[in-house]
Amino acid sequence: MLDPASKARERSMLLGAISDFALGLLFLAAALWANSLMMMAEVIRGYILLALELVLLVLLRRIQRGAFHDFDYGAGKLEQFANAGLGTAMGLAGASVAVAASYRWWHPPEQVELGLIAAVVLSLVNLVQNGLVLRALWKAGSDGSSVIITGQVRTRLAKLISSGIVLLALLANALFAGSPIGLFAEVAGSVFVAVVMVQLAVSMWKQALPSLLDRALEERQQVQINRALIAQFDAYDSLGAVRSRLSGNTAYVEIELGFLPERTMADIQAAMDRITTELATLLPGASVTVIPRLAAPAHAGPGANAWRED
Repeated sequence: MLDPASKARERSMLLGAISDFALGLLFLAAALWANSLMMMAEVIRGYILLALELVLLVLLRRIQRGAFHDFDYGAGKLEQFANAGLGTAMGLAGASVAVAASYRWWHPPEQVELGLIAAVVLSLVNLVQNGLVLRALWKAGSDGSSVIITGQVRTRLAKLISSGIVLLALLANALFAGSPIGLFAEVAGSVFVAVVMVQLAVSMWKQALPSLLDRALEERQQVQINRALIAQFDAYDSLGAVRSRLSGNTAYVEIELGFLPERTMADIQAAMDRITTELATLLPGASVTVIPRLAAPAHAGPGANAWRED
């Protein structure tokens, strides 16, 4: 059963995805009607980002239901594969829009004024929609416990700013349709969207490439693990291997703890739960696994794990 905060996170992302899809269809119709490259570029950019939103929504749902164990390399890894693939598509689309914009500068298109007015109205609706979705995401992610929601807040803020600039360009294009000013607004707005697309592609690749390879945790995170083990020093009898890695944006920690034979299962489970809770508090969003082992006896020799006597 999901808690209210988890439900709010899913609802906010679903709201954004559904409204993006619906507005995208209207944008496409307006782009074709008005013969607006700027609107068409917004449609392409919007649907590529929508595909990434849907991937992240699926991941969020599985993570919140504890069902991401079937991903061999962690849910974060899958997110980064999506970033890399969609980032490539975004970069190619941005380059295509830039080429088309340069062609339009030398070959001014014929545009339907009524279609341009419809494009302006839809762009205004899009600005409001981005603001409402950003507010919902901000409230859902205010606790900072979800990396996915935090990322979506940043993405939606960028969308809000971008949609405001596009609205101004579309308004100038509609007011001065058929004039050099209108043409400049159409071309400049299209180039702006193309640059945003290329920047997004570079950003997505920068985020994806390092994370596609498992890497060690930051020193600060390693210190947090040691702090948790020290804080619960009396909960276990010996310390075995401590393994950690970063897959995508998710930290994976595996700790082997030794317990003396006379300890009961209830006592051991309670100790493991305390350590897991401590680590989860210090490393929000981390996947923590504590493995119980039989503590080595005191006379086992130098090859045995170290243990202490109380």
